[in-house]
Amino acid sequence: MSDSKEPVPAVSVLTPVYNVAQYLPQCLDSLQSQKLENIEFICINDGSTDNSLEILQSYAAKDSRFRIIDKSNSGYGASMNLGIKAARGEYVGIVESDDFASPNMFKKLYSYAKKHDCDLVKSNYFEYAGGRNRRIRAFHGFRYYKVFDPAENVRVLRVLPIIWTGLYRRQMLLNEEVWFNESPGASYQDASFVFRAWISSKRAALLPGSYLHYRVDNEASSVKSSAKIYAVCDEHGMSEACIRKDPKLWETYAPTLNGIKFDGYRWNYNRIAFEYREGFVLRWVQEFRQARDEGTLKREIFDPDSWRIVQELLEGDVPAFLEKYRNEL
Repeated sequence: MSDSKEPVPAVSVLTPVYNVAQYLPQCLDSLQSQKLENIEFICINDGSTDNSLEILQSYAAKDSRFRIIDKSNSGYGASMNLGIKAARGEYVGIVESDDFASPNMFKKLYSYAKKHDCDLVKSNYFEYAGGRNRRIRAFHGFRYYKVFDPAENVRVLRVLPIIWTGLYRRQMLLNEEVWFNESPGASYQDASFVFRAWISSKRAALLPGSYLHYRVDNEASSVKSSAKIYAVCDEHGMSEACIRKDPKLWETYAPTLNGIKFDGYRWNYNRIAFEYREGFVLRWVQEFRQARDEGTLKREIFDPDSWRIVQELLEGDVPAFLEKYRNEL
């Protein structure tokens, strides 16, 4: 008697969906066009109030590779965690619902990951606006097609999170409990996820190709919302709590995390309204003074301009800091 058990998909692609009907068909068409065989698409509808669910259902009715999780609104992190739990694939990929993927994206990534037994594979990407692509070489300066342990090249953790440019071994995510922050309404929830994915990987690789088209002209994008002033702090706090549990991880990654934190806090400072900056800078000063006192604020982690700003923060003259950087930091 033949075994009717379905084969394990090579890749499970997760697509969180919330009120994105304008862009969703382009995203789903790009998934449907993937050249990789044995792939599944898990679309998590997070209580959309537009016709996003109907669009998802129309694709699922015609293509059995699409699976829909429909739930009440609980936020991006909760949606992604549900997707990871539902995934059956050997690897997990992410395509957000206002972005789209080149047809060869997952075939290229999976072929390399499978051949070289990788826990994590990342690639470059495109910024997409107004119907035009701009190639972003996020990993310029790093070695491509070389399997490495991130603990031996911690500089790679400073690259922008770009969680949607790669593949993650599903079993690694489960074993190491690499989950998204589920705080409702939070933003920047890719930061702690990608940090923990890097430090959980023993065999990582970078590919030079660009396959994901990241939309930068979506006015509804959460990146353009200033509602959550301290969300970036909470994300890096989760990463910090993770490595504090293990002295070896702390020694290896704490200085780099302070560099990552600086980059994220600087970005956040520039996006929030002026009236919120004093409270944010006070928290920044407190955290960096603690890092200095613990010996994890290392000069070599920062470029000269950033290190100068760090010293100004440590001085703690917040009014002078705010006046100097009234426009942009």
